[in-house]
Amino acid sequence: MEQEPLVSIIIPVYKVEKFLDECVASVAAQTYANLEILLVDDGSPDNCPAMCDAWAARDPRIRVIHKPNGGLSDARNSGIAEAIGAYIYFADSDDTVAPTLVEDCLNAMREYDADLVMFQFDTISENNKPLLSNYRHNDFTEVQVLTPVEVIKKQVKAEIDGYFWAFLAPASTYQGTGFSFPVGRKIEDLSRICNVIGEATRVVRLPKALYHYRMREGSITASWDPQLTRDWTRAADDREEYIVHRFPELKGFMTLQQLNFFANLDYETMRQSLIAGLKIDPEDADALRRRIEGLTKSADEGDEPVPETLRELLGLLKLGIAKVADGTFGKADGSSTDGDAENDDVTLADRFRDMREDWRQLRIQRIEDAEERKAERKAARNGVTFESVSH
Repeated sequence: MEQEPLVSIIIPVYKVEKFLDECVASVAAQTYANLEILLVDDGSPDNCPAMCDAWAARDPRIRVIHKPNGGLSDARNSGIAEAIGAYIYFADSDDTVAPTLVEDCLNAMREYDADLVMFQFDTISENNKPLLSNYRHNDFTEVQVLTPVEVIKKQVKAEIDGYFWAFLAPASTYQGTGFSFPVGRKIEDLSRICNVIGEATRVVRLPKALYHYRMREGSITASWDPQLTRDWTRAADDREEYIVHRFPELKGFMTLQQLNFFANLDYETMRQSLIAGLKIDPEDADALRRRIEGLTKSADEGDEPVPETLRELLGLLKLGIAKVADGTFGKADGSSTDGDAENDDVTLADRFRDMREDWRQLRIQRIEDAEERKAERKAARNGVTFESVSH
């Protein structure tokens, strides 16, 4: 075991006494034994601090860091500062891990000469019942060996999720590089995921569910509020800033992908949320409108063409956001032919929804065309015509 690399597993702990034992037990039961398990008690007000100490007394590989409450990012940063392993892995204290997670990752690093290993995950309920899920992150069936740029593109296109518990990375990625999670904010994974990917030399993705993500009430992402919206925007900005600085050739790609994200926003959802009392801040709406305008201008000046369908979708979205920003949403403002602004907003939402469907169908058609061309090339390599294959 002394010849095997030490792997540090950092587990922030806060108000999870119902799930903590199961989480730590799953980590301690790894088939790979040379572990350092850091339980970071983030000032938890329940029985978690005592439970952490009990685990440390039971297993010499476990160390406990007791600290005042500072949030998930602060707890992770504390773990990074204390970790002494050659590799670092993060787990959430209400989830569980597969017994072969560390072993599978280290074996993959050796087999594929990779220094970053990503893997699939599944979802469970509070009572450990398997839940059906359809994450695009898990939509692959064979091992993938990729360059950092290829992985970043997949992450930006939401084909790879940003969860830090979905990969194992070298400690040198986090330590001595100025890396830290943003304290006082949520959506911290999205903010820093590409910083980790971009510093790798080769990435391997394993088509194996090695993590069990628990869906429960009370988790950070179980509910949404305006602050989360702002933190998401800041995280997206952080991600873009790093990518464009580290890989300037991806600037045009980043602009177009952000526009695609805005085109996929559902104006009807915004409308219903406002009516339901979510209280979207007009300043946030105005900032979002300016962001779309700036991205559109950058795209127009770049090499990547902006599809007309996308351009029209963005125009409708800006109109809806503008109504929120200037306070005329749902109010007669002289633009309605019959004075019924509420019905005008419904009509706008219907138009936006219909156009989103057109855009979705266009993307589906592009995917089908690409698959057809791929089949034709494969058939040609095998010396047969595509017609004979398809019939």
